[in-house]
Amino acid sequence: MFSQYVQKLLGGPPQKIQPVLDAGDFDALKSRLELELKQPAEESIIFFPEESSLIKNIRAETAAQNRNNVTRTQAYLSYYKRNPEVHWSFLAHMVSRNGGYHMTDLASSSMTHLLNSEDRQKFFLFLERANSAIFADAFPQLLLYEKAKQKNIPLRKYLRIFHISNFMAPIWESFIHEPHSPLLTNALIINEQRMLEERVLKRSRHGEILRRLDFRLQELLGFTTVLFPYAYQKKRYSLTGLTVSRFADPLQRIKTGKTLYQLLFQHPMILQGVEQFATNHPHTASRADYWDDVYTSTSISGVESKVYSPTLPTAWSDCPVFPLPRTDWFTKEAFIYDLQDLPLVQKVDLTSKVLENVQHLKTINELKSFI
Repeated sequence: MFSQYVQKLLGGPPQKIQPVLDAGDFDALKSRLELELKQPAEESIIFFPEESSLIKNIRAETAAQNRNNVTRTQAYLSYYKRNPEVHWSFLAHMVSRNGGYHMTDLASSSMTHLLNSEDRQKFFLFLERANSAIFADAFPQLLLYEKAKQKNIPLRKYLRIFHISNFMAPIWESFIHEPHSPLLTNALIINEQRMLEERVLKRSRHGEILRRLDFRLQELLGFTTVLFPYAYQKKRYSLTGLTVSRFADPLQRIKTGKTLYQLLFQHPMILQGVEQFATNHPHTASRADYWDDVYTSTSISGVESKVYSPTLPTAWSDCPVFPLPRTDWFTKEAFIYDLQDLPLVQKVDLTSKVLENVQHLKTINELKSFI
């Protein structure tokens, strides 16, 4: 019993892993990445008119699609359909869907008494800031790769002007010549979480929310569970996924991203089902998108048995996207080793657990209304 408690406290037993590259290929990539650490600080770069036009177009498209969670989420899916070898884009689509659910949860009927309006606003701003920061960093990379498939362009030169970490240049250069979807996905997971840590959480007030007792409480209640609907049966979708724990730890976020990727792409049945769901159900950020027998996005008047889960425009107004610091997180050779492996993940069904969490939240919210 004690050993089980310790395992739970430490995040469970170690996961089985598989190498992303064989030893020789990893050593070669490691050498290239080590050279990136020796690159000089940012220098002025001259662009020809055609290159400047491409930069302008990418900035404009990124800004337009980064307007809110719904536009970001759709942009990831549209990109994946055009470039199915970029697995990360579909993973980002599904994680972004869940980010939207968490945003609208704050305005749902299950949260009316659990959090006051000021705290709800803080939680939303944290979620919005984190998700928009990742999109602002990742989407220009995706668009540049798409352009590089059509025409030979100096990719490294463009990555620098968009302040992309030096970590990503060898990865994208390798992917263009020989696509390796797990390696690229692994690298983007690492890059976006390390970037988030360096440019947002360490340098803004939003990092404080991770240390809030309230946030840990929401973790326990399943507020931070990432769900993938994958099979429709008995009037609702079955769900797989996992609960994000110790979100304040960047290594844990990286581990979570890797696990979610493997859960999606290691199991063909799950991937096919989740892709079908994503295609058939445009994202609104309401949980009624996948469980309309449990949630409603319109009104709970006359259907008190359902949980009100609003759409994003109903719950929150668009927020301005602030520029990120230009610091590069890739400063240590030790960061390279996160690329070595991915976990082996078993299929798991969370449907019953999630239903229990829905009821727990509803009950706790009702009890708190009397306090």
